[in-house]
Formats: sequence, structure tokens, C-alpha cells
Amino acid sequence: MSIVALRPVITEKSMNLAARGVYMFDVSLATNKPMVAKAIKEQFKVDAIQVRAMIIKGKVKKFKGVIGKRKDKKRVYITVKKGQKIGVFNISDKEQK
Repeated sequence: MSIVALRPVITEKSMNLAARGVYMFDVSLATNKPMVAKAIKEQFKVDAIQVRAMIIKGKVKKFKGVIGKRKDKKRVYITVKKGQKIGVFNISDKEQK
């Protein structure tokens, strides 16, 4: 059994999605959807009803004439059941203003 590292993505887009029950995480490239769903259930005690995954290709960059490439990363969008929330994405009304 491998441990899935879920890194929450905290951006304006992810906060708008979180208000609708969809949460965004970055995971390693080796993980698959069932592994992510199981990790969400274990770590946050919520039920994932849909897991969507996408691979974001790393950009090619040039620094002082040397061409390099950033790493690829996998981002997952997790939809949870109605009424369930993940605490990492909750922001109080004071912080929103």
C-alpha cells in the first residue's frame, strides 16, 4: 500500500469550486483515481463521488542560454457528496473581506 500525498491547491479558482463541492489537489504522477478516492476518504472522512484527473505538462524554459523543462504534475478535481466539506478549503467571512 502506498501513501498518496495530497497537496491542496489554494487559488481563486479552487476556492470558487470549493463553494460548489469540488476540491482541487496536486498528486504525484504515479497515483490513479481509486488511490486518490481512498486517500480522500481516509484523510478527510468525506465520500468522493467523482474524481477527475489531468496531467499538466511542464513548460520549456530558458535561463542564461540553457534550455530546461519544468516537471510535469498531476492535478485532481474531487467532487464530494452534498453537505460534506474539506476543512482545508474553508475560509471564514472575515478572511474573504
